[in-house]
Formats: sequence, structure tokens, C-alpha cells
Amino acid sequence: NPTSVALSSSSFIHYLKSFSSGKSTEVTKQSSRVQDEFRDGAFVTPDVRRVNNDFGNRVTTLTAGLSTEASCAQRSNIVTAKKVLQNISSKSRWSGISTSESIVPVTSPTCASSRRTPIHITIDIHPENAESSLKSKRLFESSLDRLDKKITLRELATIEGEPLSVSNRVLSVTCSINSTNATKLRFNRNDGLPLFIIGQNAAPKGEFVGSVGEIKNWLISQDFDSSLFCTKWISNHYRWIVWKLAAMERRFPQCLGRKYLTYQHVLAQLCTRYEKELKGARLPAVRKILNKDISATRMTILCVSQVLRFRSKQKDGKTHTEVRLELTDGWYSLQAVVDGFLLGLIEQRQIKVGSKLMVCNAQLVGSDDGVDPLDDCYDSSKRNCQVLLKINSNNTRPARWDAKLGFVSPKYNHHLGGTFLVKSLRDVIPDGGAIPAIDLVVCRKYPKLYLEHISDSNHNIVETLHLTEAEEAERLSEHEARHQLTSEKYAEEARTYCAKELDEDAPEEWKKMVASGSPEDFYQQLGENEKINVDNWEKKRTTLLHGMVLKSIQDSLKDDSPNQRSSVPYIRLLVRSFSHLEDLSLNEAHNLNTDEIPSVELLFWRVSEQVESLLKEGSVLRMKKLAAKRGRFDEITLTAGPETHVEPLHHAPTYQHILMSGYKKRVPTSLVSINIESKRICASRETRDFDVAACIVKVLRVSRNKSLAYLTDESGLVLKLFRDHKDHAVDPFSLGAAQTGPVVTAFLDVQISSFDTSEQCAVGDWTLLTCKTNRMMQIRCEELQTWCKSPQGIKFCCDVVNRIDSMIPLCIEPFIEKKVCVGYFL
Repeated sequence: NPTSVALSSSSFIHYLKSFSSGKSTEVTKQSSRVQDEFRDGAFVTPDVRRVNNDFGNRVTTLTAGLSTEASCAQRSNIVTAKKVLQNISSKSRWSGISTSESIVPVTSPTCASSRRTPIHITIDIHPENAESSLKSKRLFESSLDRLDKKITLRELATIEGEPLSVSNRVLSVTCSINSTNATKLRFNRNDGLPLFIIGQNAAPKGEFVGSVGEIKNWLISQDFDSSLFCTKWISNHYRWIVWKLAAMERRFPQCLGRKYLTYQHVLAQLCTRYEKELKGARLPAVRKILNKDISATRMTILCVSQVLRFRSKQKDGKTHTEVRLELTDGWYSLQAVVDGFLLGLIEQRQIKVGSKLMVCNAQLVGSDDGVDPLDDCYDSSKRNCQVLLKINSNNTRPARWDAKLGFVSPKYNHHLGGTFLVKSLRDVIPDGGAIPAIDLVVCRKYPKLYLEHISDSNHNIVETLHLTEAEEAERLSEHEARHQLTSEKYAEEARTYCAKELDEDAPEEWKKMVASGSPEDFYQQLGENEKINVDNWEKKRTTLLHGMVLKSIQDSLKDDSPNQRSSVPYIRLLVRSFSHLEDLSLNEAHNLNTDEIPSVELLFWRVSEQVESLLKEGSVLRMKKLAAKRGRFDEITLTAGPETHVEPLHHAPTYQHILMSGYKKRVPTSLVSINIESKRICASRETRDFDVAACIVKVLRVSRNKSLAYLTDESGLVLKLFRDHKDHAVDPFSLGAAQTGPVVTAFLDVQISSFDTSEQCAVGDWTLLTCKTNRMMQIRCEELQTWCKSPQGIKFCCDVVNRIDSMIPLCIEPFIEKKVCVGYFL
């Protein structure tokens, strides 16, 4: 009976402990007792297999700490004792167990043919190595590892070799098993092999087992606590165990064909799940998610068990098909809704039954308190399933075929915060949900801007403007000044009206005191209680009057100016994905073309000062929870906000590594290149942004809110720069007091437009992204400053100004002796 097996396990473990403590006499006794107990045979029960598995784990733990002084013979006895357990486990077989039958012992063929027990079998160690304790220990440990090693699916695939015909090695009923009919499988009572599927084949004449009732009665007969499980628990796990074992046989027909999917194996795995989930309280991933014990955002590997298609008729008479997925962790299942991109992959059969998906940042919708998968109302294959898992394409990736289902261990992604890393912007799907994590190189950072909203009394936006920091400060100052004047306008009127309304509820003593000619004398003549009433009312009146006046002023302001103003700060960035060279081969890294790496616009809303300090050009940052949307021209636009986490990489990359990711440091573009580009733009009707350092020789006021600056350098070429501004702007180009002569300055992100053929010069526009700076181009500005102060430079700038005043073409001869023509005759 199982009790003797349990006694044998404790005897064996005590035998090992005695061995490790050096009690040689007791070792001999325990060894003899172990031999006697296992000589007669093994009992046919899952407890045997479970106990033997426990033996193997405890043997490995106990033998790992053996001292080097232990002899080879003693270590060999330990290993051979372990082989006894493996021999028992391998020779134990099922004998058509049903709920009405008792457990029958099966005699080991080896023991029946010979009285010599397997305890005498030893590991083959060469005699000349026996004298070396250290070498013997290594041999012992290597032999033990070979015996105790659990084979992986990838190793099993190597042993299996090339896929062969399944039909010759796997039963036909096994080939027809899927996740929907697995609960209807029945087994042969005699050999435990799959027999038929209810509803697909007629029931055979022979005896069969596998119903939920039979399994429940069998579990109870094995002393399992019936209060811990229910009929749905048995049916659920029977389904997933049968489907898994059938899939394993079909995948490895040569090694597992007609051996893996057996009634005995199903019951053994069912017992294991009972020990883990019900008795050990180790809930699987899907059940924890459905119970809301763990957030659905955690990275999980799930398997597609069904592709669900629900059809419904619309009002116009057309049939609409909704596609969902049933996902499982091998223990329980849940229903998932997908976005458009994942739906396309399902239609292309790139996601199908059996596909493993790695999911993170998912969202459980439909229930605030969660649900238990064993509830009668829960069915993950029905359309009316009340709890759904919402997944999107940016947070879903295909997993390896041999990946373990369930939660991904934090040790693999703790540095990513429980998410996976998107390697390239090419892998980002627009409108596919938030990006879990991505490494980006900041190529360009533009000035901070503000988005101003003007809304009416119904909170409808009537006007939207983009403002610079200076414009925002000016608008905010105007708004506060206007608000202050209006408040003062209504304050006195509101105070008089509110005081009159409030004094109607004042006590009679206070009214008489106010109406008297001398309130102070009247107050002195009052009694103690009357004074207390007057003092309390004075305090209460002050507080109430202040609140009423404020409310009255606010109401008056709304009526006077129904439009409300609000502004949101944001920063515009140009980013590229950081190229992880360790993920590229040497040939790919050598042939990497940085011009082919796409650059994407990133809008960072409500950025904090701490995050803004990290957003520097040339920095490599890891960003999490970025939103990806499709732009006007089908390009990707990224959006970040306060919920976006930004951090630098733990290991700072080299500057060469950053350059290989497509980053280019800002350098001033010569006026020669700008004039050439301006002529090219004239034909293509495009615009481009350039950084330019030049000498401003003249500033003109074109209109009330528009100015023009002429820029030149040593090349003799000219750039006209236009800027829109307020009517009262005095210094639109921020040149300062020195506007009488040439001023050297540098501008970032000037937008170059079509070439001016009349004045023969390039044309540029000052946009919201343009800013003035000398710090980033200090060397070039110093060169220009030296040239402007030289006699040649002074004469040259005067000639440009004279040509502007004379309204003749500005393309004059460069003031140098040697001339070089590159590309164009200008």
C-alpha cells in the first residue's frame, strides 16, 4: 500500500543522511532495509511516481555536499540507490485503473527473474581512479548529472531529428485532438492508450475510462481532499493536459509516439497540478490575472488555443465578423481582443492555433473585481465572456516555440521594468498601443513651445495657437493684467451687494450697534452674552463675505469674458533608434548605412525640469510608454507625457557608437550650400531646415508685423531671412544694441525656401523652431567676427548694402584672389 512506499522514502532519506554524517554501521543496516523493501516490487499508484521524483530531488541535494574524503564505493552506492528509485519509477505501470477497482501491485520482472537487487549495480569507475578522491567526486557528480538532468524541448528536437510521418507512429485519434474536443477523449481501460473522441467516433465495444466522474472518484480514492477541487477543475485541467500531451506526440512522433498520451500520464499530471495549485497554493499566471492578484501588464507568454470568430448582422443587413483569440498558459484560458495589425496577422495565419505570444502591458477589461476561471459563469470560448484581455501589436511579440508558458521571470527583464525592448523604430506599429521600451538617440532638440487653447463657456475649443516662451510669457502677463483690472472693477460692487444680502441674517444686537452713532460705546453697554454673539457674528461675517465676493467676481468675469485660456508646454525632438551593435553581425555592422536609419518626430508634453535636463542632443535615452501615431504623410509620430519614463542607459555608449546610429552633430551650413539647396527647392517645391552662421548687414521692416534680414559671408553669397512678429517688436532678430554695423550671429533650424531670381539670393524663413545661438557655433562665429573687422570684410559688407539700396542683383564677385567653382556657375 502507499504507506509502505512512504516508509521506504523516509528510510531511504535517513539512509542518505546517515551516510553523509559518517555512521557506517547504520548505513549498512539502512542499506539492507532499503533492499528488502524494494525487492518485492512496486505499487501501481501515482504516489509511487511522485515519491520517486521527490527521492531524485532530495538525493541530488544530499549528495551535492559529500566531502572529498568519501570513498568511491560509498558514492557509487548513493548513485545506485538512486537508480533503484528510477528503476521502480520506470517499471511501475498502470493496470486499467477505474474508480471501482483497487490498486494492484505489479511485480518487477527483474526481481522475479533474479534475487539480486539493483542496489548491487554500481557506476563504472576505472580502478586506477579509485585512489583519487577528488577525481572520483568529479566522476560521481558528472554521472549524477547525467542521471538527474531534465531534457529540454530543444534537446528533444535534436534527438528527434528530421520530422517524419506522424501517421505511422501516432494513433489517428491523437492526430484529431484539439483544445475544443480534448475533454471528450476516452482511453482504453487495458493499455491506457487513447481510444476515441465522443461525438466523432462511435463508442467501441471495449471498456474505456476518462470521464470526469471516474477521475473524481479515483482522486477521492487516493485520499485527495475533495473539498479542494470541483468538477470544473477536473474538466479544465483534463482538457489542457490532454491537448498538451497530444501536441507533444505529434511534434515528436519518433520519441514519444504512442507513449506520451496515456491515461496513466494524464492522471499523474493531474495529481501534480493538485499538489502545486490546490495544496501548495501556487496559482498559475492566467488565474492570478483573472483574480486580479497580479496586474495584466506583467510580461507573460501565452499560447493561442483557439481563433474565435463571432458573426453578427448589422443594421444595413451586412454580416460583421469579430475575431478574438483564446489564450492559455497551459492551466487556464482567457479571451483576448486584438487591434487591427494583429487582426491582419491572424488573417494571414501568421498567428494561429499553437502560436506562442509574449505579451506585456495588457489590460484586463470587463470586471473591476476580477473573476475566477472556475466560476460557473465564466467561459473563455463564449461571445458573452465578461472578462477580456486587451492586447495590442506594440506590446506583443512572437515567442520561441519552446518558451515556457506563464510569467516571464523578472531576472530576464528586471532592468526593463517587466517589459521587453523594441530594437528599432521600424518595429513600431502606428496606433498599435504604447511602446513598452525603446532606446533612442536625440538628434535634434528644438525650443520649448506652448500650445494655447481658447475655449468658450461650454468648454469648446474655438482657437489654437503655438507660442514661443517669450510669447507665452507675454500672453500670460496680458491675461493676468486683464484679469486684475476686471476683478477690481467688480470687487466694490460685489462687496456692497454681498454685504447687504449677508447682513439680513445678522443678530439684532449687531444691527443696532451698526445703526448707532457710536458703535464702540454701544458695544460697551452690551451684556456678556450679547458681546459673545456680536463677536461670533463679526468673525463669521468676514469669512462668508470673502467667499461670496470671490464667487460673485468669478461669475461676473465669466459673463464679461466667456472665453477661457489654457496652455500646455511641449518640446519637439527629432530622434532615431539606437543601433545595438551586439545584435548585428560583423558584416551587418560594417555595411550599416546611417542615412537609411529613419528619424522620427517626438512631441514631449508637460515635460518636467528633471526630464528636460536629460533631453540633450547626442544623448541616448531609454524611454518607456511612448505613444505611436500615424502622421499626415503616413510617417510615425511619437508622443510622450508625464507618464513616460526616461532614463539614460546603464552603460554609456561610445561617441562612435552614437554616430553609427545616425546622429550628426550640428555644424553651420555655408551660404554656398544654402544657395544651391534653395535653387533645388525652387524646382521641387520642398523645404528644409539648416543651421547657418553669417554676418547680418542690413535689417528692413517689410510691414507692421514682418521684418527682413540680409546675411552674407566670405563667399559673396546672400541669404534673405524673413520673420513674422508683433506690431510693437523693436528687435525681431534679437541683435541687441549693435544694429548700426554688421553683426555676426548664428541661427538654428532656418527653413530654406525657393530661390529669389530677381535679387539672385537664397530665401529663408524664421519659424517657431528657429532660435538664435552662438554657443554651438562659437568657432565659426569667431572666424566671421575676424573677417568682418578686416578692411576687406568691411568693404565687402558695404558693397552688399549698396547693392541692396540700389535694388540690383546681390550675387557679386567674392573678395578673394583665387576663385574655385564647385557645382554651379552662380
